[in-house]
Amino acid sequence: MLLFLGALAFSVGLVRHRALLEPVFPPNHLRAAMNRAELLYVEGAFLQEPEKLPNRSRWIIRTQSIWHPTGAEEISGNLIVNVRAVRREWRYGDRVRFKVRPVVPRDSGNPGGFNYANYLARREIYASGFLDNDQEVELVQRESGALRGSIEDLRRAIRRHIQENFSASNGALLKALVIGDMGEISKETRAAFTAAGVNHVLSISGLHVAMLGLVVFALIRFGCACSTYCLLRWNLLKVAAFFSFVAVVFYTALAGAMVPTVRSAIMIGVYQLAVLLDREEEVFTSLALAALLIALVWPGVVADISFQLSFLAVLFIVWGVRKMQARRAPKRRDELPQERRWLREKLRQAAPHFMVPLLATIGTGPLIAHYFGHLSLAGFVANPLVVPLIGFVVVPIGLLFGFLAVVAPQAAPSLVWLAEKLLALTHWLVDWLARLPLANIGVPAPNAWEVIGLYSLILLLFTLKRNRYVFAAIVLVVTGLCADGYYWWQERWRRADLRVTHLNVGQGDAAVVELPGSKVLLLDAGGTAFGDFDPGESIVAPFLRARKILKVDYLAVTHPRIDHYGGMRAIAVEFSPAEFWSGDGRGKTGRFEDLEGALAQGKIPRRSLTAGEPCRAIDTVRFCVMSAPANDGDDGSVVLLLEYGKLRYLFAGDIDKRQEAILLQSKVLPPDGVLKVPRHGSASASSPEFVAALRPRLAIISAGARGRLEVQRDEVSERYSAGGAIVMRTDHNGAIIVESDGASIRYRGYKSERKGVIRF
Repeated sequence: MLLFLGALAFSVGLVRHRALLEPVFPPNHLRAAMNRAELLYVEGAFLQEPEKLPNRSRWIIRTQSIWHPTGAEEISGNLIVNVRAVRREWRYGDRVRFKVRPVVPRDSGNPGGFNYANYLARREIYASGFLDNDQEVELVQRESGALRGSIEDLRRAIRRHIQENFSASNGALLKALVIGDMGEISKETRAAFTAAGVNHVLSISGLHVAMLGLVVFALIRFGCACSTYCLLRWNLLKVAAFFSFVAVVFYTALAGAMVPTVRSAIMIGVYQLAVLLDREEEVFTSLALAALLIALVWPGVVADISFQLSFLAVLFIVWGVRKMQARRAPKRRDELPQERRWLREKLRQAAPHFMVPLLATIGTGPLIAHYFGHLSLAGFVANPLVVPLIGFVVVPIGLLFGFLAVVAPQAAPSLVWLAEKLLALTHWLVDWLARLPLANIGVPAPNAWEVIGLYSLILLLFTLKRNRYVFAAIVLVVTGLCADGYYWWQERWRRADLRVTHLNVGQGDAAVVELPGSKVLLLDAGGTAFGDFDPGESIVAPFLRARKILKVDYLAVTHPRIDHYGGMRAIAVEFSPAEFWSGDGRGKTGRFEDLEGALAQGKIPRRSLTAGEPCRAIDTVRFCVMSAPANDGDDGSVVLLLEYGKLRYLFAGDIDKRQEAILLQSKVLPPDGVLKVPRHGSASASSPEFVAALRPRLAIISAGARGRLEVQRDEVSERYSAGGAIVMRTDHNGAIIVESDGASIRYRGYKSERKGVIRF
């Protein structure tokens, strides 16, 4: 029966998850209205407190109606809105009206990349919008008095008191730990916590909730044990479990009742229910029941990284500790007190506690490597030090400060000095651990099949017995992993073909060139002038790790504008390039200064690309600089020609019609090759004369979806198609992969799966 119920719950969750990813929208849904008009006058309510992020705010609005000149039309559906500049205070439940151009979220379609569209769909969000500011947003009604509204009022009061009494860095950390507000945590702080292997403590999850519940449990149980009346009349274990769950529910609500926190509360609640029913030993059953309940309530959450990591960590900790205890030699019952060794007994008791971070790392390691391409060796030291400090000390004191700030404001400042010292100690400890040698190392990101193989091997080793079937399974899995490793060794270090991948970085350029042999060149890395999104860190680096590339030999910037160099710093810092190529122009933003600082710090040699210089051969591939304006402006672009066998691959950068004319006069442009179309397919380039002279067999346009130049881009695409070219676009096809043996090319779109072969 239990197996049947589990299978039924899994099937229901799977069907509901599929319905989230492939929904059928009703006629009154926001998506239907989006098909009728571009600019909508939307009315709706804040579904949660606005999320404050660096350089912007993020709103989730439950839409209710669309206003027309003739009246209002009722609609449904959630809308996520990014607002660049927020000057007014907005709250959960506020009913607002504003004009917005909602768009359909899209998957960028990059190997190793994050599928943002599916992430939103699992939260039942199928439309996104952007506002430059909130000046024209109209407040229709401000609701208050409901339970959720009262809790949000409490959160705002605590946030205000923290801002008034704590320093900026310590206050930002305390707000993240107490009320779940991570918006003011700096990028440097996040990087330090990540390098130290304790980034998980910044977002309130099962760790914080469980540790607070444990503190309340211990206080009530041992506090009541001091009373003879309580000892004789109450079951202290059950009383403490009940009140600790009350504390967990309160903390979950105070943290904003986000899905990860609520999910953790359910896990803890199920186990505490088992304690109340005298079934506390059945940890695995409680864990399975919690997983099924969560999958039924939020079917999309099962695919979330935090859900997977939380359950794997708990599973491996419980299973590993039990295995260790089962294999440990039992205590001698006839041992005399004077025969007992104090040190051995203490080590025996402490062993499970020291094994917890190791077991959690083993359990989550393959998945962390798959998603992030990093493993923190410092985490083995950091977690036993930082996690208890935050969970058992900082969070309870922060909650106590918040409680006193609301109930007795005069008493709250007495805790500020202690809390400041503890938060400063946390910052210092994390920074010190993050600076340790090999604290955080990049690793090749395993794909889904490799993750399954690694977990199969770990589970088989955990259950290792003198059994020929288990031994045969281990040999089979190890053989498969070794064969996979040999394939990637051949692919990475003894590659026979040329491989060029044009990544979808929006309105920008980024191309990874894997040369025959092992060397790698990165041509541009995308970028945007607004916000804190780093395509190098979020798109290019994950792709490189997915290809098992941990070193990029050459970096090149073809145009000194941010849509070419904005993501280059992250690659320069992590992937140890041997050379940096660029023209004479310099970027005019802070991002370019950061890039130059990273190049100087890494002592990376710089090579200036100039027209007319001899072509450079790297193994069997030649690179020729066709154009490189010798001025310090930002309008000139480098044009690079790659030659491999019969293949001629022209990277035209951001040249315009004027530079095209100069190149045509020089008569050096090779026809019948592959062209990276200049200016992202804009009409300011790709003149009819240029297209006719090149006659490319394959034309690749690297551009962002829904850009203001969409109509022009379509016209340019038709111009190349009329000239006999196959046109591929990153905004339509996702990443575009081109492979060549020098006599032919094979191309395909990673998202669209459009593919073909061209022979020269």
